[in-house]
Amino acid sequence: MSTENPQIYGKDPFPPGTVLEEKFRLEKVLGRGAMGVVYLGYDVFLERNVAIKVLKGRSMASHEAVERFRREAVTMATINHLNIVQIFSFGEKEGYYYFVMEYIPGQTLATFIDDFYRASDFVPLDVAIGLISQICSGLGAVHKRGIAHRDVKPANVLISRDNYHVALTDFGLTSLSETGKDKFVEGTPLYLAPERIKSEVIKPDDLPASDIYSVGCIFFELLTGRPPFECDNIVELLGMHIHEPIPRVTLERPDIPIYIDEIITKAMAKKISDRYSSCEELKQELLSKRMPQVSSRFVRPFAVLFDDGNRAKELGDYLRREIPRLNIHEYQDQNEALAVCQKEKPDVALITFREDDQFSALELASMLSNSSVPMVLYMPEKQTSMQFLYTDMGVISVLSSAGEFPEAAESIRELLKS
Repeated sequence: MSTENPQIYGKDPFPPGTVLEEKFRLEKVLGRGAMGVVYLGYDVFLERNVAIKVLKGRSMASHEAVERFRREAVTMATINHLNIVQIFSFGEKEGYYYFVMEYIPGQTLATFIDDFYRASDFVPLDVAIGLISQICSGLGAVHKRGIAHRDVKPANVLISRDNYHVALTDFGLTSLSETGKDKFVEGTPLYLAPERIKSEVIKPDDLPASDIYSVGCIFFELLTGRPPFECDNIVELLGMHIHEPIPRVTLERPDIPIYIDEIITKAMAKKISDRYSSCEELKQELLSKRMPQVSSRFVRPFAVLFDDGNRAKELGDYLRREIPRLNIHEYQDQNEALAVCQKEKPDVALITFREDDQFSALELASMLSNSSVPMVLYMPEKQTSMQFLYTDMGVISVLSSAGEFPEAAESIRELLKS
């Protein structure tokens, strides 16, 4: 533990190697902002990486800043959802306040968009819909707690490496009550809803509205590479949100169906009453328009394959050879795969995992058990220790190697006979 003056190592509160709570070791700085520093940390007891956000300013930080920082941690800790970054601990060391949270290896949505369009490529519509649907799922959980995020933007959306798992973070501007006016406009101008700009009084039932507007802005940016409104003059930019018509994605991307314009226009409507009433409504319309003939395109027997990459391909290719009549539909977006399973009741769900997956087998099995969908789990050996719990959830096979594929194929054949 170091008690050195922080000026020795620059403006960062702690140097790498500092240990918090005798178990969280700071490895390196992941990012710096106006109010805080985020470190990559390591939990020496549970042997896992964590992210640690430290409030700048030491004990001289204002009471308001500390309270907002604490409120951010409390908000994230009270919402247990796959699309919300989880909080593990909150504390203070040497006058600096910090909280420890889930580490998601990957990048922000802002970086994801930049990378795509720097390569002069468009984000595929399916990928964009999958990301937006997950953002809606996370925000829906937030809104059910009577909370508004208030700063929904690409930089506050994390995407895990490889599997497009989304998690919302940075709840520093969350509000438990939107019924009063702000002292000043807070948020990011590129994604700020008209009512927030005008500091209107918002009814409790309209809590989700401003976040939904921001989601519409993000959706537009995902598909075009730029926000819907841009201007170097911030006053003019805010005026555009209030007065300018919503631009159409299809003018820039003829490959995008017109219904996407309609969804973005409704999400970004100037009046709250003209927007979606909830993130769930937005997500459901998006998915229903995306798959209008979902039932007709599944020919029985069919399986849903949760695609994690090479492991999924290995299992899918084997079953296609061994059971040719089984129609296997692959989904990289786990939320989309879950939605199909819950709505269409496939004959079997094939779920594959890597060691770095953000979703646990137990979580997915629990979700699907309520839908009575038989499951086959294919995961690394060390993740199969809870196998005894899976049977009651409807798992017919737990695999840890390709050598067990014949057993799984036989279980599926027997299932299809019944």
